[in-house]
Amino acid sequence: MPSKVHFANELKGKEIVHYADDNRLISSWHNKIYINRGEAERLVVIPNKSPEKLLGVSRLARRLLRLDKCNVFPVGDDLVVIRRGYVYHYDWQNDRLSQVLKLRNCNNVLHQSVSISPDGNIYFGEYGANKERRAVPVYRSSDGGKSWQVVYEFEAGKVKHVHGCYWDEVEKRVWVCTGDFENENWILSADENFKDVEWVGDGSQKYRTCNFFFENDSIHWIMDSHLEPSYHYALDRKTRKIERLQMFRGPVWYIKRLDDGYYLAGTTQEKGAGVLDKHAHLMLSKDLKNWEDIYQFSHDGYSRKYFKNGIISFADGKQTSKKFYMFFEALKGFDGKSFECSLHDGNERKG
Repeated sequence: MPSKVHFANELKGKEIVHYADDNRLISSWHNKIYINRGEAERLVVIPNKSPEKLLGVSRLARRLLRLDKCNVFPVGDDLVVIRRGYVYHYDWQNDRLSQVLKLRNCNNVLHQSVSISPDGNIYFGEYGANKERRAVPVYRSSDGGKSWQVVYEFEAGKVKHVHGCYWDEVEKRVWVCTGDFENENWILSADENFKDVEWVGDGSQKYRTCNFFFENDSIHWIMDSHLEPSYHYALDRKTRKIERLQMFRGPVWYIKRLDDGYYLAGTTQEKGAGVLDKHAHLMLSKDLKNWEDIYQFSHDGYSRKYFKNGIISFADGKQTSKKFYMFFEALKGFDGKSFECSLHDGNERKG
């Protein structure tokens, strides 16, 4: 199995790679979205308030004010964009951006956390601080992101926020994960209308996760807990029993399945009893049983509270071990940078 990651090509001036496949690369910097389809790169500019235009010039200011954060999800040729509390629809053919939804208690959502079903239904849930523990909506669009409705709502006090909504091709259902504290960590499985909803778990940290690997016989997740050590869990589809597998050195926010059989996961460098060392780790598996630590990154030393935890992220889209995309926050030498990467044999390396 490959034991080294190669950062083959830095995408200059691109903080985030949202999506990449053989035909399209979607990236962003501040409020600018770049769409490359093998022709001249197209620029889409998201509306910006006057103070943000000036402050956004500085990377540290973007980190402090979260001005770098946005989500871009392709739907056919068009885009769904979430930034600064608003959802936009971008019409590729007419080069037109339209504001279509104002979020209740959320500026943006986690990367990779928007999904679409084969019938064209798009899903995401609000991810915000929600200190008052207000009701948390899950949205659905059935017209390519032009309009949105609340398809499900977690009652007030039930959860802090939604970590993601994911389509499971095996059971033909939407899986939703929530967080963050005791009795707030739930996994839901629902039909496309959220009329048949199955609750999985007991609200404890073991069910606190941000994403899933969907296999034929099982569903896998890795905990996202800074409060206690994070483990890889596998849920048996038939019995709904869970098995605890390998422990990780820190919380895992983002994961990636590569199309040639490899799995990637990145631990986050933050503070808490569940963070077991001073590095963010890039982990690799071939079988979802054994994970190898293939690269370690150091936090860049700025305040985690104000200038972010150290985060390893992956682009959506079909990619392989020969060519996939990663981007980083608050990691020494990598903050605000995006790379085209590959896996190959070699010794481990530290950042």
